[in-house]
Amino acid sequence: MIEIRPREIVILAEDFDRLVAWYRDVLGFDVVRLFDDQFHFCNLETSTGIRLGIGSASEMGVVPGDRQHNTVVFQIEVDDVRGLFGYLEEQGATITGGPSFDEQMKFWFGSFADPEGNPVWVVDKDCP
Repeated sequence: MIEIRPREIVILAEDFDRLVAWYRDVLGFDVVRLFDDQFHFCNLETSTGIRLGIGSASEMGVVPGDRQHNTVVFQIEVDDVRGLFGYLEEQGATITGGPSFDEQMKFWFGSFADPEGNPVWVVDKDCP
């Protein structure tokens, strides 16, 4: 069996600079590497080890569609879902759901979209 290892989730952006700045400034990702000579690509990472890549959609020959209908969704976990959503609202983020509490499973969850409409799901540590 071939061993596979995790890398970063990659988002192809229509506005590369704006999306990199948003993940850096609003969600607190650190820029690890930035390529901007032959192509535009940025590696970002959080202090908790979440790795994200952002590339230029046009340079990859991709024309993004309706991103709220993506079949791949970026999901994150935080200790305080309601606190994060309050902060995101202050930053002008688009909240697409919640925050809500699942009475049966006893966890908080919600969803928002980044500036280009990519969906992000959020759960707390009690999510199964």
